[in-house]
Amino acid sequence: MVWMWKWYCRLAVAMVCFGMAACVQQAPPVSPGEAARMVSTGKALLTCREACIAQWQRLQPQAAQLEAAGRWPELAATVLQANYQDDLSLYYLGRAAEGLGYPGAASSYYRQSVRFSGSAGSCQYQSRICGGVVLPRAAGMRLAAIDRQISPRRRTGPGPLRPGSRGEPAGDEPGTGPIGTAPPWEPASAAAPAVAESQAPPPPPPAPEPTPAPARAPAAPSEFIEPPPAR
Repeated sequence: MVWMWKWYCRLAVAMVCFGMAACVQQAPPVSPGEAARMVSTGKALLTCREACIAQWQRLQPQAAQLEAAGRWPELAATVLQANYQDDLSLYYLGRAAEGLGYPGAASSYYRQSVRFSGSAGSCQYQSRICGGVVLPRAAGMRLAAIDRQISPRRRTGPGPLRPGSRGEPAGDEPGTGPIGTAPPWEPASAAAPAVAESQAPPPPPPAPEPTPAPARAPAAPSEFIEPPPAR
């Protein structure tokens, strides 16, 4: 009987310690406004694991309804009240931060969710509660969308330099250019005549004047005198 009494005492002490640990791990209720401010930082806010599974199982259906309704401050407050850390709860925090207009914080929570999905502490292996969310695919898709939104557009590099571009001369010597090109200190209009004179073809030589044909002298009148008739 003595050993049974000791065993019951040890069991009672263990249960009391377990309950105290659960009370310490579970976060106190927070208001929706305070929860919205907390998730805007993107910091790790969930710290409880096995001791908070029961609390999370009770609050997870409510969190799913709040997400479907788009009530982001209430969703953040519900998840923080459960204080259970896994890929689904972190995904809900990302959804709340994104809905509240904090894409940077949402990106942080989505990354944490993706990392948890690849471990033994994911919802698929630990709590068996994934709320109908396909993880890590859902978190990865939201993360990619946010990265496209907040990442700057890549600027295309400049093309190959051409002779004379950006003020660089095309001639052999510095500060010189092709004939007719205005130097940097002279307006382009000053070189226009030189281009016209140097590139214009020379005028053709004058065609020779045709030589006039010699005038034909008029025929001289005939001086033939008819002889007198013969006698």
